[in-house]
Amino acid sequence: MGIKRKLGALILTSIIVMSVVFLYTQQKPYSTELVMESLWDKYEVQSTGIGITDPVISIDVYDKNDIPEVEKYLKSNLSKDDLEHYEIEIFSRWS
Repeated sequence: MGIKRKLGALILTSIIVMSVVFLYTQQKPYSTELVMESLWDKYEVQSTGIGITDPVISIDVYDKNDIPEVEKYLKSNLSKDDLEHYEIEIFSRWS
């Protein structure tokens, strides 16, 4: 009976470890650049920029009514560190 328990525990442990590894590898990679690129698919954005010397994220949208939505999107998709590091400027030159 002891060998069956040990074998069962080993199999159960293996399944758990494989599940954790599988779930970890399925997570989407994060980067500030990927979040900024995703704006192009979701909103009518004219330009985006991430400051190198100045910690500023700049987004130019076509419609000024999109500004609150873009700001909400960035706040929910950027990391806490990015939100603390960068100043976010969202503006519209067209309206």
